[in-house]
Amino acid sequence: MSLHGVDLRPAFVDLFTKELGLSPSEFDMVMAGFHVKHVPKRRFHLQAGDVNIDKAYVNKGCSRSFTLDARGKEHVLFFGFEDWWLADYESYTSGCPAKQSIQAIEDLELLCIDRRDWDGLSERIPALGRWYEVRQMKMVFRMIDRLIEVKSCTPEERLVALVKQRSDIFQRVALQDIASYLDIEPPSLSRMRRRVLAAQRGS
Repeated sequence: MSLHGVDLRPAFVDLFTKELGLSPSEFDMVMAGFHVKHVPKRRFHLQAGDVNIDKAYVNKGCSRSFTLDARGKEHVLFFGFEDWWLADYESYTSGCPAKQSIQAIEDLELLCIDRRDWDGLSERIPALGRWYEVRQMKMVFRMIDRLIEVKSCTPEERLVALVKQRSDIFQRVALQDIASYLDIEPPSLSRMRRRVLAAQRGS
C-alpha cells in the first residue's frame, strides 16, 4: 500500500526536506519508494530466522525487539516508539537470517522501504547514502552505550535512565517486558519502580 492518505509524522518529512535538503521532486521520488504496513498488536513485523529485506519507520505505535536464549527465554533488546527505525541490521545488510524478532506492543503503522529500492534511490540521491552511513555509525555508538550501561549500571540506575528517556514507558509497555529489558524479575521491578517514583516525588 502506498503512502497516499497516510498522516506522516513531521519528523519523517523534516528528515528528507530539512535535514537532507531534498528538492520537492527528490522528496516525491523517495516517498514513492515507501509503502505503509499495519501490524496489529502482538503480531510480528519480523521473526527470527527470516531475512530482513526492508527497514521500517515507526509512524504510529510501539514495538519490542527481542531474542530467545537456548532455554526459550525472551530477552528484550530495544523498544521502538514513534520516529524510530526498525530492522535487524545485520540481516538487512548481509541477507543472513535475522537473530531478533520485532513484535508490535501497540498497533503499528510502519513506513517501509525495500533495501533494493533504498539502494537505488541512494545512487540517484547521494545524500541518502551519506545519511545512512552516519546513522549506522550513531547506531553502533548507541549499542556501545547500551552495553556499557548493562555492564556498569545497577538495574535501578538503568530504570531511572529509561524513565527519564521515556516518561510514558509504564503506560505503553508491559511490566514483564520492561523487566526483561532491565534483566530483572517483574516483582523486583515493581518494588524498584515504587522506590524510584517515591524519590522523584521527594526531589
